[in-house]
Amino acid sequence: MSTALKNIRRSPYQALAAVFIVGLTMFIMGVFALVSVGSHEILLSFETKPQIIAYLKDDHTQEKVATLITSLSGTQGVKKVVYVSKQDALELYKKSVGNDPMLLGTVTDWGIVTADILPASVEITAQSPDAFTQIVTVLESSDLISTTPSGKKEIDFPQDVVAELTKWTNAIRTSGLILVGALSLVSILTIMIIVSMKISSRRSEINTLKLLGAKNFYILRPYLTESAFYGLVGTFFGWLFIYIAVLYSTPFLSPRIGGIITLPVPFPVMGLLLALMLIVGLILAYLSGLFASIRFLRRSK
Repeated sequence: MSTALKNIRRSPYQALAAVFIVGLTMFIMGVFALVSVGSHEILLSFETKPQIIAYLKDDHTQEKVATLITSLSGTQGVKKVVYVSKQDALELYKKSVGNDPMLLGTVTDWGIVTADILPASVEITAQSPDAFTQIVTVLESSDLISTTPSGKKEIDFPQDVVAELTKWTNAIRTSGLILVGALSLVSILTIMIIVSMKISSRRSEINTLKLLGAKNFYILRPYLTESAFYGLVGTFFGWLFIYIAVLYSTPFLSPRIGGIITLPVPFPVMGLLLALMLIVGLILAYLSGLFASIRFLRRSK
């Protein structure tokens, strides 16, 4: 370890370049991991909520509703069907507006909001956005669904929202993997070049050690240790900047996705991320030093 530190002190700018490129690579990798997990959680949140809401006519009967629910449950792609009565709709409305007297109608000319003025509905959760079209077709063919004055069925569904979110999630994963792969390659080449230059500059000393009977691993161990040092230090700084970025972005993100993702990110999660990043960074840097050492040994034969 002392030899590795001595080599680093002899060429601090090369060491700084190696730490910087590893830190940048691990920073992008960590951000990509957090964004991937977060987008997956958001997608799951959308998929587990009712995605299609069809409002029923006031003269509907329980028997007809049960028939409709049975028909929907048997439709391919339907995960869950729930009937929401007028009273249930009122409770949901009160829960959504809180104690606002204006929205509850207590200080308006409308009078207090009651269950009679709210429509009953069926809420359908689909297994995937691909099933939306078929589900809507079933609903539009039912005479229980209320219609607008223009004759259009009152059916609310996000159309392409979940589909677009899925596309964005896949795009983030693909672009992130490409970017991380490219930066990882740059990191490997950078550390290989730096270590190769250091080994070449001490060629005469290495040849002397070989004549004295030193094994290859003994000779090259300081350079492998130096590579591992670059990986660990660069990874730590990459993780540190991620943690700072997460803390600073929490006030902006919390009002928007705080109900879906826990913000700020719990420290145990960040600690786990640090452990995984250190393992990846160490492997990346150690392999770089190993490739440089093998290349030197082949050329010195």
